[in-house]
Amino acid sequence: MSTATGYLLARLGDFARQRIEDEVGRWGMTGKELRVLGYARDAARSQRDLTALARMDRTTMTEVINTLERLGYVRRVRNPADRRKYLVTVTEDGARVVEEMLAHLAQVEADFLSPLTPIERSLLNNMVARLFAAHDPDCA
Repeated sequence: MSTATGYLLARLGDFARQRIEDEVGRWGMTGKELRVLGYARDAARSQRDLTALARMDRTTMTEVINTLERLGYVRRVRNPADRRKYLVTVTEDGARVVEEMLAHLAQVEADFLSPLTPIERSLLNNMVARLFAAHDPDCA
């Protein structure tokens, strides 16, 4: 096993992603669907905006929105500013589900980070946030 930081971060990310997928799967959703639902919950957004925020291709985004719509968690509504376009809005059920799932995932994260002390968790979060900001062009 490599002790290189990049390798360890990648593997840790794999473990965390799998834990999240497993937990979200218990709700009948995927991590991608939860991510899009979370972005749509923040504000009514166009499919194009959601595609950029979630960093998905258009085909995947269409599939995700179709699934969320089928589950009754989002609706496509006409954009009042441009009637040719649609906005994705979250339904009451969608808002409830995303709140419940995020609360549950906060506990999953706490369990995942339980080997660390509270101070170590804070330091880790700060360091990862700095690295993320340094490498993500959208954070600038």
